[in-house]
Amino acid sequence: MKKILIVGIIIMLLAPFCTVHIKKRLYEKRIENYLIEDMSYRKESIQSIECNWHFAGLPSYWVNVIFSDETNVVYIYFAHDKDHIGQFEYYTIDGTTLSPEQLKHFKRYD
Repeated sequence: MKKILIVGIIIMLLAPFCTVHIKKRLYEKRIENYLIEDMSYRKESIQSIECNWHFAGLPSYWVNVIFSDETNVVYIYFAHDKDHIGQFEYYTIDGTTLSPEQLKHFKRYD
């Protein structure tokens, strides 16, 4: 009985961490599919896709994308709703200010 209780407590403690990890991978995959299938990017043109999570943030999940031909710019995407995936914001890694016209992959979210 004591072993079952201990296993139950461990599962209850690990469940939130597993849920966050699973959602992060789900959102990363959604964005990758969106970029490749809907936006016609080649997989090689995407340098990195990384989902971030913040406990108190709104929204709590967002996905950073860096393209191979524009490694100084991070594009932020949201993928909470499969039907409304889109780019929300961008920033430069070195802190420079770029207008949307200077960006190769900027697409305003509708």
